[in-house]
Amino acid sequence: MPTKGAYANSKDLPITVYNTASKRMERITLLRPGLVRIYVCGLTPYDSMHVGHARTFVFYDIFRRYLEYLGLEVRFVTNFTDIDDKIINRARQEFGSDMVNRWYDVPSRYIKEFFDAMDRLYIKRAYAYPRVTENIGDMMKWIQELVNRGLAYVSPDGSVYFDITKVPRYGEFSGQKIEDLIAGARVEPEPGKRNPLDFALWKSWSEGEPWWNSPWSPGRPGWHLECVVMSSKYLGVPFDIHGGGQDLIFPHHENEVAIARVYFGIDYFARYWIHVGLVTIKGQKMSKSLGNIIPIMDVLRKYDGEVLRLYYAMTHYRKPMDFDPDSLDQVRNTLMSLYAAYDELLEAINEAPEAGSKDEELISRVNGYIESFESSLNNDVNTSGAVASIIEFAKYITSTLIYNAQNYSKGALTQTLTAFSDLAGILGLLNRTKIPPSLISLVNTLISIRSQLRTRKMFDLADEIRSELGKLGVVISDVGNKTYWYIDRDRIAT
Repeated sequence: MPTKGAYANSKDLPITVYNTASKRMERITLLRPGLVRIYVCGLTPYDSMHVGHARTFVFYDIFRRYLEYLGLEVRFVTNFTDIDDKIINRARQEFGSDMVNRWYDVPSRYIKEFFDAMDRLYIKRAYAYPRVTENIGDMMKWIQELVNRGLAYVSPDGSVYFDITKVPRYGEFSGQKIEDLIAGARVEPEPGKRNPLDFALWKSWSEGEPWWNSPWSPGRPGWHLECVVMSSKYLGVPFDIHGGGQDLIFPHHENEVAIARVYFGIDYFARYWIHVGLVTIKGQKMSKSLGNIIPIMDVLRKYDGEVLRLYYAMTHYRKPMDFDPDSLDQVRNTLMSLYAAYDELLEAINEAPEAGSKDEELISRVNGYIESFESSLNNDVNTSGAVASIIEFAKYITSTLIYNAQNYSKGALTQTLTAFSDLAGILGLLNRTKIPPSLISLVNTLISIRSQLRTRKMFDLADEIRSELGKLGVVISDVGNKTYWYIDRDRIAT
């Protein structure tokens, strides 16, 4: 049976996921009944967010929406690494000698762009967005404790390094052996570093860079420490789920695990580690040197965020995805078919009788679509299976249900529409249906007038209505003798 809201006070969930830490499928058991705590490594805001970043955030938004659908509270945290070599280099390129005074303009700009993209992708806001620069005091306390316990050491230049030889089973998380890692390690020019795999917890200041005072030297924190400190601060330890892109498994997440393992004395400070597959362009990794990075805002200027959400959801999150912009028109047509199902069913409800002879048969069929959708998401968050289920649901509505609507009561059809809307909402789709009913009614009236004008061959007036609606962001699609529409905010005239 459908499980909407059924796990509000539960610890044992119906969802099985692949856990990177254990290298096997595991059923999720929460540490606190009814509460899911998730930390996802966020952006280093030195450049525009690209389609690979967006895939990770869309996946986790769908996952979060499904958890909330099950009745759970989700405490989702993602960070900004707002001080980093890349940010400093970008600021130096842009501001030259004035960089030390203006460097924060760089992360500020791209953090704002990040939130713009999140809104356009219909991604729900997180519980918290901690920034490294706001948590440096906490990081220094951690570093001092690690030094005091002999787990880190201070180099002659005032940098502080984490000693990986003090970590039980270092390399276990990413499935690598220390001797292999050492053999393949790049020897960086870092005076005072004892082991090529040791990594910086604190980087001493270099001339012309921003810095913070510390007991060891002016400088700034190292990357791998930052997420351990911020995730444990906002979610406690241990928490339920830690994630990010697959490219973070080593060294970032391996080193996070290493720090937490010796600091807290537990194997894994998050119970489940879920990683999203990489996005390639024509089979190649995105890189500046190849010039093949696709900023997400470039795509969102042409396509509504729902199209991108549906596109990402059509591939299982752990599989690599080759991003193909030429496929998005077809995905938009699929999205339109979901809107068509919603609109036609809503129209059928308005004309439905109060009693129906086949209500039980309809509800049984609807429950089948719900169970198929839920089953897919319960199986390692298989969004591609969930998309297939909702597409089949939409086909049933438009090809069969609406032509036999007289057999079903208004209540049964309304229950069907609610179920369809719920499933679409988990995927973050059909946001146009949340527009006030009065506006929907006005648009439908104008589209009806346009259809009458087209029938009378008064095409100039019909085109004028289409043009004016377009300025409001209303996109019209004529299919046979029917007209469908949805709201595309990027087409709204300014």
